[in-house]
Amino acid sequence: MRVTALRSDRRVPGCLVVEVDGTRFASLPGEVVHGLKLERGTELDQEQMDRLSYLADVEASYRVAIRMLANRPRAVNEVLRRLRDRGHNPSAAAEAVGRLETKGLLDDGEFARHFARVRSARGHGAPRLLTDLLARGVERRLAERAIDAVLDAEGVDATVQARSLAEKRLGQLGSLPPDTLRRRVLSYLGRRGFRGYDVTNLVDELILEKGGEQ
Repeated sequence: MRVTALRSDRRVPGCLVVEVDGTRFASLPGEVVHGLKLERGTELDQEQMDRLSYLADVEASYRVAIRMLANRPRAVNEVLRRLRDRGHNPSAAAEAVGRLETKGLLDDGEFARHFARVRSARGHGAPRLLTDLLARGVERRLAERAIDAVLDAEGVDATVQARSLAEKRLGQLGSLPPDTLRRRVLSYLGRRGFRGYDVTNLVDELILEKGGEQ
């Protein structure tokens, strides 16, 4: 096996297309190609071919991950999982993800803050946000700091948020027996992370007010 051509990749600045035995084999960053000491005419043994194949897998994983991140921040574990689901070599995917983290392009902190902003605007409380972030592989302390920062910056008051959601849900449920209203509103709030004695009292108060208005 022989390197028959090295040429600039017009689609990816800074990368070189490596041809082996007259066929395009991979597009790799210039520094990677130079690190392998590849030149036109270089004879490749099996060990070199295996290394070249692995680095091609890393680069392919990296480019797919970049496209994933184009629309929104993502968690490190999510990117790893998606790459593996698409059939990328797990070791190559992990190396590509590490490269993204080193460059600051993949950051669980940024993802957690983005997630908290979007979901809190949909009415999700801090406990639900934390549960969801942990499920996505974000480290607990990092998730807690992100949630606190976002809720403080957005001026979110958990009591006001819970009241607004409860009032909206009561309006949707119409004229049902008080016990049914209570159960359904508490369930609705619970799914959004609002639970506990204060929330129960709030719902009871709103149901009582609703009954007085009818």
